[in-house]
Amino acid sequence: MKMMKYIVMMAVMVMISVCLNSTISHAEEVYETIPLNKTLSKTLLMDENKEAGNMYQVKIPKDGVAKLQIESPKNKEFTLFLMNSLENVGILDPKVNSPIISYAISSKEAYYNKSIMTDSVGVKKGTYYVFAFTEGNVEKVKFKVSFKAASNYEKENNNTIKTATPIKLGSTYKADIKMYDMKDYYKITVPKKTKLQITVKKQLKAPFKIALQNSKKQTIKQLKMKTLNNTLTHTGTVTVDKGTYYVNVSSGVYFGTSSDYDKAPYTIKVNTTK
Repeated sequence: MKMMKYIVMMAVMVMISVCLNSTISHAEEVYETIPLNKTLSKTLLMDENKEAGNMYQVKIPKDGVAKLQIESPKNKEFTLFLMNSLENVGILDPKVNSPIISYAISSKEAYYNKSIMTDSVGVKKGTYYVFAFTEGNVEKVKFKVSFKAASNYEKENNNTIKTATPIKLGSTYKADIKMYDMKDYYKITVPKKTKLQITVKKQLKAPFKIALQNSKKQTIKQLKMKTLNNTLTHTGTVTVDKGTYYVNVSSGVYFGTSSDYDKAPYTIKVNTTK
C-alpha cells in the first residue's frame, strides 16, 4: 500500500499548501493561461509567498474530457492537480466538496508508475486551474493538459444533486470514483410512467452503492440492486412516475488490495424496460 499512502500524503499536503482558508480570495491573483494540447516546460518554485508561480488556469471551450499528462523524466518530482475552483481547497472534510477533480503524480516514492502520471476526467465548459505541487525547486518539468469534445462522460464536479450530470435514457456514460470523488450524481428525465433499468459496470471489485432519488431528494426504496456473478456489474429495475430523478453512485473506501488502485472506473446506463 506504499503508493496509496504516498498519494494520500500528497493530497493532504497540497490541500494545506494551496490555502488554509476555505474562502481565501484569489480575485487579485492573475494566473498564466496555458494552452490546451501542448507540452509545456516549466520551472517550479517551492515558495509559500509566491503561490501563483505554480498555479495556472486553462480554458475549456465546451463539454468534453480533459487529460492531465506528465511527460518529465524520472528525476522530476512533482504532482499536478486540476481544480474546478479555488474554494474549499484547504478543508479536510469529506462532507465538503473538494475542487480537485483530477491529479497526476511523478515520484520515486510511487515507483514512477506510469498509470498515475496521467488521468482523464469529464469536464464542463469553463475555467479550470492547474496547480503544480513540488517539495522543492524543480527545473524544466514537462506536462500537458489535453482536451477533446465528448458527450458520453460524467461531468465533474457532480457530487451533489444540484450539480448532477444530465444523462439520456438508453445511453452509456463513462465515469470514475476517486479519492476526491467518492460519489457521483446523474439526472434523468422520465417523460411518463415507466419501468427503468439501472446498470453500473465496474472495472474493479470496488464496493459500490447505487441509489435512486426523486426531485424531493427522497430515496426510491422500491429499487433493489443486485450484483451479478462476476461481481463487477450492478443492475436493478424500478417503476417510476413521470418526473425528474437522480441516480447516486458512491463508494466509501479505497479500492482493491493492490497499491496500484487509486480510482475505480465504471460505466452507467439507465434505460426503459418491460
